[in-house]
Amino acid sequence: MTEVLLLTHKGCPVCPMAKSFWEQLQQSCDFDFKNIEAYSPEGLKIISQYKIRSVPTTLIDNKVEFVGVPDRDKALAKVNCVNSK
Repeated sequence: MTEVLLLTHKGCPVCPMAKSFWEQLQQSCDFDFKNIEAYSPEGLKIISQYKIRSVPTTLIDNKVEFVGVPDRDKALAKVNCVNSK
């Protein structure tokens, strides 16, 4: 199953929109979703590993795919969801 990780920060004004986007998309598509706080131990490890410089950043199957709020059609393609509601 496709794994979507969203890296966010509580002070980021765009991050709630990105989180809401992925939560809504998950209701009509089958993928694992996890929101990770950027400055948590797990988040810091991801930032270092992928050299992330801004949030929100979306990783799909361990690859940085989007920075900011994704385009819906592009996101659907990345999570292999063709029949979304």
